[in-house]
Amino acid sequence: MRERQDLQRLLRDKPDVLEEGLFVVAEEFGNWEEVNRRIDLLALDKKGRLVVIELKRTESGELMDLQAIRYAAMVANITDELLIQTHADYISKRKGDGEVIDGEASDRIINHLAKSEGENLSIDTQQPRIILASAGFSKELTTCVLWLRDNFDMDISCIELQLYRDEHGLFLDTSQIVPLPQASDYLVKLRDRQREERQQRSEGGQRVSGDLAFRDSIDSAREGIRPLLEKLYQWAKDLEKHDLVLLDTFVGKDTTLQLRLREANARMLVTIPNSGDVCSLRLWRSGFEAFAPNSINVVEGILGRGEMKNPTALRNPPDELLDALTDAYREANGLPPTTPRPDTGPYSPAPAE
Repeated sequence: MRERQDLQRLLRDKPDVLEEGLFVVAEEFGNWEEVNRRIDLLALDKKGRLVVIELKRTESGELMDLQAIRYAAMVANITDELLIQTHADYISKRKGDGEVIDGEASDRIINHLAKSEGENLSIDTQQPRIILASAGFSKELTTCVLWLRDNFDMDISCIELQLYRDEHGLFLDTSQIVPLPQASDYLVKLRDRQREERQQRSEGGQRVSGDLAFRDSIDSAREGIRPLLEKLYQWAKDLEKHDLVLLDTFVGKDTTLQLRLREANARMLVTIPNSGDVCSLRLWRSGFEAFAPNSINVVEGILGRGEMKNPTALRNPPDELLDALTDAYREANGLPPTTPRPDTGPYSPAPAE
């Protein structure tokens, strides 16, 4: 089988064999000035995240990891408008019947996201995912991929392709080898826990059970931030009262209230650091992605698209954000939301005192 005419064509038409819910946006994408490079397939996953797919026929994968990283960097933060136009060009080329209006391409993308998640999600192009698909992978390549995943939180998968023939014809079989499917969720949680522990070690502090240490820190904080500390503390206590969180305090450079999930290996969506001079609400996107993915769109609707980074620190958070975060903890605990979804514009933080 040839790489472009056969393999790429098959996976373009049946992207689900690589990953369920993939939606091909473009083939041979190369909309860059002064760069003669093309992405084999550019796709969106079922959560609306951009995916770079690189294909090889070889048994080693050659330098596809480096190629794909370059491509991911080049398409990172591509605008929605350009992505829609790119898909319109792709549709037009496939149909061969002239120009396709942007509205048709936009509708296809929106329908894909709505079908996958039950709602219209925004496109996430900030940190594209990478899927490498090849007949085989060298030890050097898989070692590189694992290193990038473990140390830089890059979402890279290796899919092995095998051809079989029987009396009915040729069959293409795919199997994910990095990460192992049965270990994917475990690895995500392990990396997040290791990141948290590294941060705690760097701050030279220790975790204390309960919230009393944080409560005591409010009395010694600057007078101007005490009302906000009290407000956030009472919000956290209300979550604890409804059995949505376990409260611990990390005492280090700052005194931080940690709102831990009861049934999710003590992971967190939110922490409340108190430095004595500054109080903020810190959101951990990795926790949302693992345990409250449906709440990300609601929270970003309040903050503004692209503002929910990992971690995101906010001063003077609005009440509607606290309501959305309450629903996020309810989602993480398997409960339905209690508040209507906010219809607000981008969040503009109040100036620091």
